[in-house]
Amino acid sequence: MIKIPELKIGNIKLKNSLMLAPMAGITDLPLRELAVEGGAGLVYTEMISATALSYGDKKTLKLLQTSVKEKDMAVAQIFGNSPSVMADSAKKIQDMGYKFIDINLGCPAKKIAKSGAGAKLLESPKNIENILTAVVKNVSIAVTAKIRIGLFKGQNIAPEIIEIAQNCGIQMVSVHARPAENGHSGLPDLKAFEEATINAKIPIVANGGIIDIQTAEKFLKIPKCAGLMIGRGAIGDYDLFKRIEYFFNENEVLHHPGIETKIDWFKKHIMASIEFYGEEKGIVVLRKIAPYYIKDIPNACHIRDRFNKITSLKDFNNLIENIIPFCNETHF
Repeated sequence: MIKIPELKIGNIKLKNSLMLAPMAGITDLPLRELAVEGGAGLVYTEMISATALSYGDKKTLKLLQTSVKEKDMAVAQIFGNSPSVMADSAKKIQDMGYKFIDINLGCPAKKIAKSGAGAKLLESPKNIENILTAVVKNVSIAVTAKIRIGLFKGQNIAPEIIEIAQNCGIQMVSVHARPAENGHSGLPDLKAFEEATINAKIPIVANGGIIDIQTAEKFLKIPKCAGLMIGRGAIGDYDLFKRIEYFFNENEVLHHPGIETKIDWFKKHIMASIEFYGEEKGIVVLRKIAPYYIKDIPNACHIRDRFNKITSLKDFNNLIENIIPFCNETHF
């Protein structure tokens, strides 16, 4: 029987090895808290610009705000291409109380690539080595890294990067099992992920296309898979972490959520977002995420359009009151 692997990073043992992936514009503090409530053992911030942090940018500092609900489960992920700037930023993050820092070596966004960071760094293993070495030497907390299997289809540079990472003192690597050119589309390359784990001496966590128990199982069958990192599959369905954990560790199938549950999560998210950002901005920032909550409701497109026009909690509550009648009729 497959089990969820136990995982220790540095001197911290995680409650489980199921993680919320870093997602730009999505994994802010309110959403991370929901993921913790849903059973995640580790939650990642949005990508943090090391350069912006070095200037003390207020928006960047807001992204790094954490809470007691996350306890020691929050990971600050930074990106950049300068070893010295990355190292200095990592020290600032450590001073904020974070227990983990993650180095982004996998973001495929063109804006990030133009700056020479993210997945673009996979073209320069030597610079990766310099960055990882500088960061590890400048902090005393655990440093991890997130990579892609390569830049284009057919390339698997993960084994080489993992070897560099572990020699630099990196304590865990998460591998998105799609090439950067694919973004978030297409099936993950399970064979490439397995090849990445074979000679690894540090934990290697799987990422890419994990949306349910079946997709989780495909990675967990790989002998040296140390855990799972879940991104878009968990948005609006935070109990996914608990369902996966219970299925594999307790041999128990937990009830799949209906629309009512998603709406309850949506309400919680709105309230947490308003508390964090203020009423109007707290609602506006969720326009990007709202489709995940309402996609299976009849007239979802109409509801989404209405949500994109509201700016107050009163308007949101009125919208929800119109959704609720459908909740008793439609289930996932």
